[in-house]
Amino acid sequence: MVVNINPTDPFHLTDEEIHELAIFTGTYSEDADEATIQKWRKAYRDAETDTNTQIAKYGSVEKWYESGEGRLL
Repeated sequence: MVVNINPTDPFHLTDEEIHELAIFTGTYSEDADEATIQKWRKAYRDAETDTNTQIAKYGSVEKWYESGEGRLL
């Protein structure tokens, strides 16, 4: 099931995009069980929420990075 919190918001990945990213980065394999997928999806969503809160605090992605609080790429 693909859930997109807000399809017009580029700061939120769909569940499918998170799944593809996790496979691409080696977080888990294509044959991962649902519990593993859910665990990593939750971890991503928690980090996503934290990141978006910080971005909102600074008003833009650029200002967030400039603050020193932004995540390293």
